Amino acid sequence: MQNRFEPEYSSIRFKEDGLSPMRSQSVSWKLLLSCFVCLLVVAAVTGSERAPRYEATQPSSNEANHVTQKSKFDCLPKDAQLNDVVTYGTTNGNVTVEKTLIKMKAQCRKGKLVDAKRREIRFFRPSCWGNPPADYLEIQQRENAELQKLKATYAVIVFSCDPMIQ
Repeated sequence: MQNRFEPEYSSIRFKEDGLSPMRSQSVSWKLLLSCFVCLLVVAAVTGSERAPRYEATQPSSNEANHVTQKSKFDCLPKDAQLNDVVTYGTTNGNVTVEKTLIKMKAQCRKGKLVDAKRREIRFFRPSCWGNPPADYLEIQQRENAELQKLKATYAVIVFSCDPMIQ
């Protein structure tokens, strides 16, 4: 006797194919799964041939550039850091020691920091005050005289004062 919910032609179709309904469904899932696995394998093989992966072992270009610049300026004096601000900017941002040294084409020679003309580079930090002391004119004159002496012999990077202090 036939189940009243099952159409009559379905039993005929499976008898002609020689497969039961459960077995037919299992075969189609296996076929679908094997096609999917093959696609994944092909994608993995062709993807790895196109572009080798170095993400885990190689640093990004910014990190590599920073490391290169840092090692390039190993002879930088202790009182100056590469990220110290030389000039404070409003629209283009701040100019750092690193940017200034790159612009000057600086490099280490015989343990000294020199510019493109092979002059030694020195750093000068003028006094900066929010409220200047009573003898600030004398201090500025001394600093200016010292700066002129340095500029006669060396390439000098002069730090500017933070405009938030003045």
